[in-house]
Amino acid sequence: MAEINLELVATKTVAGSLETNIEQLERYVDTKLEEYKPELYAGDADSARKDRAEINNGIKALSQKRIAIMDELMKPFADFEARCKALEAKMKTASGALDRIVKDKEQKEKEQKRADIELEWQNRNFNLFALEKIFDSRWLNKTCKMSEVRRGMDEAIERTYKDLKTIERFGSDAETLKAHYLDTLDIGETLDYGEELEKNRKKVAQEAAEREIREHEQKLDEQRRGLQEEQKIEASVNRMSALVSAALEEEPKPETELPPKAEEKTFALTVRTTQTQMMCIKDYLCKSGIEYECREIVF
Repeated sequence: MAEINLELVATKTVAGSLETNIEQLERYVDTKLEEYKPELYAGDADSARKDRAEINNGIKALSQKRIAIMDELMKPFADFEARCKALEAKMKTASGALDRIVKDKEQKEKEQKRADIELEWQNRNFNLFALEKIFDSRWLNKTCKMSEVRRGMDEAIERTYKDLKTIERFGSDAETLKAHYLDTLDIGETLDYGEELEKNRKKVAQEAAEREIREHEQKLDEQRRGLQEEQKIEASVNRMSALVSAALEEEPKPETELPPKAEEKTFALTVRTTQTQMMCIKDYLCKSGIEYECREIVF
């Protein structure tokens, strides 16, 4: 098909050929305005109002004539512009129809290249993440060769193995971080996430230790309060017994008479302590003449 050869040629142009009486009007106005100086109207507002109207009418007439002359002067150019734009629109319509044919072919070529790229990816037997994770839309360009695509895939795979090895230094968090990395493929962000996990683990461990100490202190406080209550009750019972004895006027027992042996009871007490502290407790019980049975249990 023959090449379209369009060369717009101006067969006649006249530049700066507008001839008017503008110079005559300029001299006339400059002279005439001398008659309308403000100092000539001192105390005569009516005359000023009348002459102002005359000047405004002159401005309006000059403006209307200027616009009419310019419209007439620009008419050939406006017609020329409209006809050029009409030609351009016709040509754009034809170009658009051909553009659809070209783009349909380009789309089919991209689809075929995409299929070739996916086959290349499958041949690598790499299943840690899908192709979409690293797919570069520039791979579909005609200027991008398949050798560049293959190189991009291999570099991504090599980088992934290297990054996963780096992540393994996080020990117990490695598996969690590997999953995170395979989701983002951002080693920098993943390492930051690993550091945050480590900080949170330390916080949790510190909180657990502090809680154990706090709960231990609470338990001791409860034991102390319980012992104090028992002591209060025992003291109250002793006072009551003394009052009853006094009321019944019991005869005092000879000093040589031994006091009746207190009733023995068996108590079970579970303590959480160290081996050394347990030895001290046993020593105290022995010195106090208290029988005991001790066995280790698991809390």
